[in-house]
Amino acid sequence: MAKAAKITVAVLAAMLLLLAGAAMIIQTQWAQQQLEAQLSQRLGDRAVDIGRLDVDWAWPLGIRLSDVKVANPEWAETPYMLELDALQVRLDPRAWLTGSLGLQLLGLEQPRVNLSRRADGRSNWAALIDEDSPDDSASPLQPERIRISDGQLTYRDAALDADITFDIATTEEAPGQRRLSVDGRGSVQGKPLRLSLIGDRPATALSSESPYAVKLDARLGEIRARFDGETQALPQLDALLGELKLTAPETAELISFRQPAIDIPALNFSAQLEREGPRWALQDMDLQTGKSQLNGSLVFEHSATPALTVKLNGNQLDLNRWGVMRWLQTDEPSAVADDSQASLPRRIRQMLELLREYHADVDLTLDRLFYGDVTLNDIVLDARLAEQQLTIERLQVAQADGAIQASGTLDLRQASLGGNLDVTVDQLDLGQALAPLGYETLGTLDGELHARLEEHEARLSDTQLRYDAPAQDLWVEFAAEATDSGLHIQGDAERNGVPLHVELSGGPLLALFDDQPFPVDGTLTSRESRLQVEGYVTDLFELHAADVQLSIRGPNPARLNPLLGLDLPSLAPYQLSGRLRWENQQLRLQDIRARWGESDLSGDVRLSLSGRTMLWANLYSNTLNTKDLKAPDTPTDPAGDQLFSDEPLGLDALRNRDAIIRYEAQRVTAKDIPLNAVDFKAELDNGVLQVEPLQLAIGGGQANGRLRVDVRPPQPTGSLQLALERIDLSPVLREADLSQVAQDSAGTIGGQLDIRFDGQSFGEMAAELNGQLELAMSGGKLDMLAVELLGLDAGEAAVAALSYSEQVEMNCAYLRFASEQGTAKLEQLFISTVDSNVTGGGTINLATEQLDLAVEAHAKDFSLLSGNSPVQLKGTLTDPQVEVVTNELIARAVASVVGALVAPPLAILPWVEAGLGEGAGVGCRKVLNEFKRDRGN
Repeated sequence: MAKAAKITVAVLAAMLLLLAGAAMIIQTQWAQQQLEAQLSQRLGDRAVDIGRLDVDWAWPLGIRLSDVKVANPEWAETPYMLELDALQVRLDPRAWLTGSLGLQLLGLEQPRVNLSRRADGRSNWAALIDEDSPDDSASPLQPERIRISDGQLTYRDAALDADITFDIATTEEAPGQRRLSVDGRGSVQGKPLRLSLIGDRPATALSSESPYAVKLDARLGEIRARFDGETQALPQLDALLGELKLTAPETAELISFRQPAIDIPALNFSAQLEREGPRWALQDMDLQTGKSQLNGSLVFEHSATPALTVKLNGNQLDLNRWGVMRWLQTDEPSAVADDSQASLPRRIRQMLELLREYHADVDLTLDRLFYGDVTLNDIVLDARLAEQQLTIERLQVAQADGAIQASGTLDLRQASLGGNLDVTVDQLDLGQALAPLGYETLGTLDGELHARLEEHEARLSDTQLRYDAPAQDLWVEFAAEATDSGLHIQGDAERNGVPLHVELSGGPLLALFDDQPFPVDGTLTSRESRLQVEGYVTDLFELHAADVQLSIRGPNPARLNPLLGLDLPSLAPYQLSGRLRWENQQLRLQDIRARWGESDLSGDVRLSLSGRTMLWANLYSNTLNTKDLKAPDTPTDPAGDQLFSDEPLGLDALRNRDAIIRYEAQRVTAKDIPLNAVDFKAELDNGVLQVEPLQLAIGGGQANGRLRVDVRPPQPTGSLQLALERIDLSPVLREADLSQVAQDSAGTIGGQLDIRFDGQSFGEMAAELNGQLELAMSGGKLDMLAVELLGLDAGEAAVAALSYSEQVEMNCAYLRFASEQGTAKLEQLFISTVDSNVTGGGTINLATEQLDLAVEAHAKDFSLLSGNSPVQLKGTLTDPQVEVVTNELIARAVASVVGALVAPPLAILPWVEAGLGEGAGVGCRKVLNEFKRDRGN
C-alpha cells in the first residue's frame, strides 16, 4: 500500500506542478499538447493523453482535466498505468506569492491505477520514482481537501503470485468530516486476501505535522491481523504507534518467499508496535499457542550497523506446531543465496563478515523446546554482539541424561578469530537430538574442549572427547593439543570389534580455517595393518582437496572390512604405496606399487563421484599367482558338495556406476587352472558390462573371446564366447602343477564355447544355461591302463600292469555338449587310440548337478576276458559314481553261466572281443574335418 500510494502521489504531483503553470497560459490546443509533452518527459517518456483541459477563471482558480491516461510499458498486460475520468483542482493564486501551490481541493473521479511486476522482478513503476530519495521527504502535495470517488488500484505480482484489487473512496460522515476508505480483495499464493482500512481525513495523511489515525483489519487465508493506532507522513510510514493483534485457527499457513511456508498454529498474539524512522519495535509481546506462552520484546534498528535486541522467556515452544521441521527438511532452494560450492573456511569468513555488520543482544530463556520427537530442557542463551565482539555469557541445553554448556568471547575485528571458547559436553545424545533431520543413528558425545585463539595462533588444552555410536558398533576417543608447532591428535577407536589407533600431526590450528593446503602427517594402525600418510589437505572439515603420499601394509586386506565397511578381497600379506589426490569430486590413486605373496600390481586408478560414479583403471602385473588371490588362512567353502555356488555375486552394485578397466598380467601361475597370461578391457556403461577383448594365453596357444553382462533387469543376463586355439597341453599342465598328468597325457587342443545365462549367482546361471561347448584334440598319449579298464579288458589290463606299459598313442579326441535350460547333453564323444575307439553320450542336469553319462570303449584287436560294456557315470559333479554293472553286462554273465552248463569251454565266448571296434564311432578324420570346417579353418 505504501509503495502504491507513493507512486500515485508522484504522478499527481508532476501533473499539478505543470497545471499551475498551464493555468497562466491561454487555454488552447497548443497549451494542452505542451502539457502532455511536459508530463510525458517527467514520467520517463511514458505517453500521456489528456482528453480535455478546462480552466475556470473564478476565484479560487479551477482546473479540470478530463479523460487522462498514462501509458504502461509495452510488456504490461494493460495498456495504461493510470486512467482518470477527471482530475479537478482548486488553486489559491495568492499563495503563489509565498512559494506555495495553494491547493485547496484535489478531486479524483474514478481513478484507476494498474501496478504490475513480472517474475524477473521488473515493474511498471520503477522508472517513475526515485528510490534514492529519503523516505522522510515531505510530500509535494498538501491539499486542504481530498475527494476520491470510485477509485480502484490493482496490483499483480508474478514473483509473489499475488493479484489484489483495492477500492478507494472518501466518505463524508458529517459536513467537513471526510474519511478515507480502502477495501482490498484478491489472493496471494492461492490464499484469499481481504483488507479493510479506515483512516482520518485524507488530507491529513499527506501532512507531516500531525498524526494520522488508521484502523486496519486484514485476513490472509485464515490468519487475521488488526492494527489500531496512528502514523505520520503517509505514504512513507515514518512513524507508527498502536496495538497489533494476530489470530489464527488450527492450522493456518504463511505465504512463502522461495522457501516453503511455515505453518501457523492456533494462536493469539498481541504487541505494541512502534516505529520511529529506522527503528521498529514490538513491545509487551504476548504469544499464546496451545500450552505455550512467550513474553518479551523485539527491537530492530536499521542503520549502518543494524541492531537487534531480543528478550524472550516462556514455558515451552513446540516447533512441530509451526511446521519448522518440514521447512528444514525441504529440498527446495533457500531464499538466501546458497554458495554450496564455498569451502567451510570461506563460509566461516562470510559469516564473520556478516556478524561484523550487526549489533545484537539476545536474552532467551525457555523451559522446554519440542521438535520431532525430541525434547530439550532448560534452554538458556545470553549473548551480546557489539563493537565486533561476540560474548557468550551462557549457553545451556539439557537433554534427558545429557547436556551441553558453552561460554566464551570471540573478537571479530581481525581477519582471523581471537578470544576463548570453553565447551563441556555431558553424554549428549546426538542421534536423539538430530533424529528429526535424519541422523538418528548418531551416538553420544562426551568430553571437554578448551580453545584459546590469538591473532596468529590457536591453542587447545585439556581437550578430550569421546564418541560412542552403538548403531555402528563404533567408539572413538581422542585427545587434541594445539601449540605453536601445530595440531596433534592422538586417540583410539574401535568398530565392529576391530581396534584402530590414530596419531596425526598437522599445521597450526588456525590454518584449518584458511583455503590454503593444510599439512598432515601420521599413522593409523589396526592390529597388524598400518597406514602412513604424508601430504596436504584443503578444508579438512569437508575435504575439498587432498594430495598425500600413502603406504599401507598388512597380513590380509579383508581383515579391514569390518573397520572400513568395505568388501576388500582376502589376499596374501600385502603392501601398497601410491599418491592419493582428491579434487573436484575426483579421487586419483597414481603410481600404484603393490605386492602380495608372489604377485604384483602397478598402474593408476581414477574415480569420479560427480554424478554417476565413474571408474577408470589401467593396471599391470608382472606376475600373478592365483594362490595369492586367497589368503592362506582363509577357510574353505563349507558347501564343498556343490560346484556352482548359490552365493550372490553382488551384480546389483554395477547398476549405478560406470567404469573402464584395462588389465594385463604378463605371467600367470595357476594351480589346477591352465592359464599363463591375461589381457582384457572391461567397460561398464549404464548397467551393461562388456569385456572385450578378453585374451588368455594357454600353453603356447591362446583363448580369445568376449563377455557381456546386463544387470539392468532384476535378473541379470549375459553371454560368453571363447575360442581356444593351438593349446599344447603338456606345458599347460606342468605350469598348473600337474606334472604327472602332463607326462601321461599330451597333445594340442582347440575348441569354442558359446553360452548364454541369467541369474544372480553361479548356481542360478548354471540352472538356466543355454549354449554349447566343442573341444577337439589331436596327437598326445593317454594312460593305456585307464583305456583298457574303461573297456573292462581285464586281460590287457593285467598285461599292461605287468609290462609297465602305461601309455597308449592317441589319434584324436572330440566332444560336443549342448545345453538348453540348464540341461547339458553330451551330443558327441569320440576318442581314437591305437587299440580302441571310445564313444559316449548322456546328460548333466546343471541345476541339480546330477550326472547321467555313459562311455563305452571298442577294442580294435582280439582280446580275451573283454567285457565290452558301457561304463555309466552317476552321482554329482563333485562326487561322480562309476557303475559298470549294466544290463548288457548282466546278460553276458547269464549267457556265460548257461554256456558252462551246456559246454564249459563255451563259457569264455561272451567275453571275447572280435576286434571289430575299428568302425565304431564317426572316425578321426571325419570329426576333425567337421570341427575345422565349423571353426572356419
